[in-house]
Amino acid sequence: MNIKLVEITEGKVKLKVPDIMFYSGERLEPAWAPIFYNPRMRTVRDIDVAVVEAYSSFNNRNAITVCEPLSATGVRGLRYAAEVSTVEKVVINDRASKAYMLERENAELNRLLGKVEIYNREARALLLELAEKGVKFDVVDIDPFGTPAPFIEAALLALKHRGMLCVTATDLAPLFGAKTEACKRKYFAIPLQTEFSKEVGARIILGFVARQAAKLGFGMHPLFTALVGHALRLSVLVERSRSKARKSLNLIGLVRYCRKCFYRDLAEGLLLRSEECPRCGAKMSVGGPLWVGPIWDPEFCRLAYEHYEEREYLSSKGLKTMRTVLLESRGPPLYTTVTVIAKLTGSGDEPSVEKVIEKVAEVGKYATLTHFDSKGIRCDLQPLDLTELLK
Repeated sequence: MNIKLVEITEGKVKLKVPDIMFYSGERLEPAWAPIFYNPRMRTVRDIDVAVVEAYSSFNNRNAITVCEPLSATGVRGLRYAAEVSTVEKVVINDRASKAYMLERENAELNRLLGKVEIYNREARALLLELAEKGVKFDVVDIDPFGTPAPFIEAALLALKHRGMLCVTATDLAPLFGAKTEACKRKYFAIPLQTEFSKEVGARIILGFVARQAAKLGFGMHPLFTALVGHALRLSVLVERSRSKARKSLNLIGLVRYCRKCFYRDLAEGLLLRSEECPRCGAKMSVGGPLWVGPIWDPEFCRLAYEHYEEREYLSSKGLKTMRTVLLESRGPPLYTTVTVIAKLTGSGDEPSVEKVIEKVAEVGKYATLTHFDSKGIRCDLQPLDLTELLK
């Protein structure tokens, strides 16, 4: 294999990965290397280890199997095999022959060949073939370059009842409203450019997964959602139940947003009740379809945080994200920001996030930070109510 490699350590595994500096220079662009490995996403993979461990605790499964069909160097799947106590088998795969050979080399390097199966197939073909043979997994992890949309149906078919589907999306511009047509094409949804567009993007993917699951007779329950760097990461519990599928579809709806007073809400169903803002009467922007239910399971988030915290070798950045997610997991949808509050007051000075949270707590309402935005506040109150409170 004529590739310039370097040996690194990530988590508890040693890896041979392409020398990104050799292939991309000072810019550090992983996509330019012959096999993809992104060192910036190490924090995401740190979180993934805790999430998969939490799944075992949450679902009372002492021995689980994992499939990661888009593995590249094999780093994530190998970390699951080496670091998650309940994992008994991991399937990793890549259609590129050079990646397949490197995955095998890395599995051998970590003495994991007895626990890890390695394939050289197209991801969807592998998932469907294994599902047809009756080989189903507790966890299927879809981590593509760009959109996960083409892989969702095959991944769902390869899951056991009450299995966990993990999904990564890095095509953030369409999801966050910068490329509306691309979002419509990939996810059959209209995004919104707002101060909370990152949450809207997560809800669009969840809505897409719920619709894909429902047509197969599966229900979906979100467990964990996080935006880390340029990766939107979601984990959902999938149940093979038509009644659960109907319940999931009832949580598909629309988001409404007033660009004058910044009022926002979520509405179940696809029939728009009104385009007029209930606060100021202005015409509202509408996005969706998307998921309008909770995007976290608080108990699952607690377990994931505890499993992360007990692993002292994981990054402090990931721990901070996990802590903030745990805080906001019981909160209402659609955070606001201190930038919006400053616009409404007309002062031009943004109040501190901590001051706003303190004021809200004084009147007995819910408010906390959000990991989506360092200036964000997840709060029971609408932005106009916040400005009145701060006066």
